Amino acid sequence: MFRRGERVGEVTMLYGLLLPSGNDAAIALALRVAGTQRAFVALMNRTARRMGLTCTHFASPSGIVDEGNYSCARDLARLSREVLARPLLRRIVGTQYAVRSQPVKKQPRIYMSNHNTLMKRGYAGVTGVKTGYTQAAGSCLVASVRRGRRHLGLVLLASPNTGEQGAQLFDTAFARLGG
Repeated sequence: MFRRGERVGEVTMLYGLLLPSGNDAAIALALRVAGTQRAFVALMNRTARRMGLTCTHFASPSGIVDEGNYSCARDLARLSREVLARPLLRRIVGTQYAVRSQPVKKQPRIYMSNHNTLMKRGYAGVTGVKTGYTQAAGSCLVASVRRGRRHLGLVLLASPNTGEQGAQLFDTAFARLGG
C-alpha cells in the first residue's frame, strides 16, 4: 500500500495495478495522468467510446466501486487484445511474480504476485490477462493462453471458480482445434 507523499515509479504502479489489482495504484496513476480522478474517468470513458466499447462505462479509476462501473464480455475481450498488443503491458500481465525497487527507506522493495487463477494453477501457456472481483460482478477472469501457433482468450464473468472453469474451457477449445 502506498502512503501519501511516496514517490513510486509509473512502471511499478502498473505492476501494482495489474498483478494484485492495487486500487491505490489505480488512483495514483489516474492523478498522475489527468490531475484528478474525475478527469481520468472522463478520459477513460472517451477512450472507451473511441475504441467502440459500447457496453462499458467507468465511474472510478479502480473499478472497486460497483455503482456506475460496468462492461460486458465482448468489450473486456477487446480491451485484453489492446493490452496484449502493448509490449510493456503484455510483459506485466504475463508475469507471475514481480519484485520492484522503490526509493522508500521502510520498504525498499515491493513483492507482488499475479492473481490470475490459471497462472496460479500452473496452467500451460498462460500469457495474461486480468482477474477482478466486485460484489456486483462476482469473480471474473479475462485470460489468454498460447499453445504453438494458437493464442486463445476467454472472459468469465460471475464465475463460481475461474481457475477450474477457465482450464476446462481452454482444454476443450484446444482439443477441438487440435492443439
